[in-house]
Amino acid sequence: MMAERTFAPWVEPIAAQLRQGRAEIVELAHTIPGDAWRRQSPLPGWTYKDVLGHLAVGDWVCQTVLRSVVEDRPFDMGILAELDARNARYREERLNTTVERLIAEAEAEGEETQDLLAQLNDAEEKRQQADAPMGLAEYLRMFPSHDQEHLAHLGAAREAAR
Repeated sequence: MMAERTFAPWVEPIAAQLRQGRAEIVELAHTIPGDAWRRQSPLPGWTYKDVLGHLAVGDWVCQTVLRSVVEDRPFDMGILAELDARNARYREERLNTTVERLIAEAEAEGEETQDLLAQLNDAEEKRQQADAPMGLAEYLRMFPSHDQEHLAHLGAAREAAR
C-alpha cells in the first residue's frame, strides 16, 4: 500500500508521473507470459527480464542524487561514469531472480524514490551542483522518461508473445 506523502509544488508533478509510470510497468509486467521474459528485448544483449530488473538501477541512481540533496552534501559525479559497469553487474547478480521478485523490487524502489522526493523543499528546485551537467529540477523532470522508455520495451514483450 502506498504511503501518504506531501510534495513541494514543483516536485508533485514529477512524483505523480513516476507513480503512474511505475504502476503501469507493474500492471503490464503481470500480463507478460513467462516464456517472453527470456526473449531478446530491443536493447542489444538484454532480455525482457533484464529490462525489468534494470528499473531498480535507475531508481538507485536517482535515490543517490536525492539523498545527497536531502543530506546537503555533494553528489559523487563519478557514479555516472560507472553506470554501464553497474548495469552489467546488476544484471549478472539478478540472473536467477524470479520475475515476481523483480516486480516487487521495482515497486519497492519506486516507493523509496517517492519517500525521498517528499523530503525536497521549494528552495531545492534551483539547486545546481557546480560539476553536474544539469540542475536537480531538470534531472528530476526528465527522470520519468526512464520508466516510460522501458515501459515501451516491456509492451513489446507482451505484443511479441501474442
